[in-house]
Amino acid sequence: MSEVSGQRVLSERRAGIAVVTINRPEIGNAVDQATTAALGRVVAELATDESLRAVVLTGAGDRAFVTGGDLKQYLAAIRTAADARRMSLGMQAVLERLANLDVPVIAAINGAAYGGGCEVALACDYRIASARAEFGFRQVKMGIMVGWGGGQRLLRVVGRSKALALLLTGETVSAAEALALGLVDRVVSPEDVLPAAFELAAQIAENPPLAVRFTKRALVHGAEAPAAVAAAYEAELLAALWVTEDHREAERAFVEKRAPVFVGR
Repeated sequence: MSEVSGQRVLSERRAGIAVVTINRPEIGNAVDQATTAALGRVVAELATDESLRAVVLTGAGDRAFVTGGDLKQYLAAIRTAADARRMSLGMQAVLERLANLDVPVIAAINGAAYGGGCEVALACDYRIASARAEFGFRQVKMGIMVGWGGGQRLLRVVGRSKALALLLTGETVSAAEALALGLVDRVVSPEDVLPAAFELAAQIAENPPLAVRFTKRALVHGAEAPAAVAAAYEAELLAALWVTEDHREAERAFVEKRAPVFVGR
């Protein structure tokens, strides 16, 4: 396990899967500027690792995933509009890079996700929540708003009316309510959150690495592109995959009725 910036972020490898943990349980895994920088360095390392198959993102302990920004630190350090803009854009850049990793990122939401914690979860591709987890975009109650890109992601995940209701009321919703809204994809018992996330990651990791990476790349590109442009991009990626060693190996294994052995080429 690697420790980054005073243990604010932990990164552990398990058979090609990175488990990344926001590690400030004493204050609900709240994010300060040092945590943003630490997470940014971890994500940058992951982005260049060709052996990576999937990422699981979670919070330390069993009470909180991420409870937003560290208000004590932010209030001391962020005094001007320029400071606030710099903080916002800095975390946006980290979460955008996380969201755009070629491998799937699975959020294991082990507890409360408030404010920016919801924004962190929304930067992940799939969200598994503890039955005891709670969610709330509380920024509006502090006279501010989302600023880490979470508003735009929420809009795309749950739709405009539900997004506005969550953002403008600051209401706290349960895991079951979050599932009904489409904010999370699955709810499990508290003790099963990390195992369920790792099980999904491992299942994905069994598939040919290039096929997984290209599939995610197609969806990330397609989310912001006209349908015809996105479909054309899919065709290009499929063509590239068709001539890979892994595709040939899958064909041979099918004919020979055996398990394929993929090499990532």
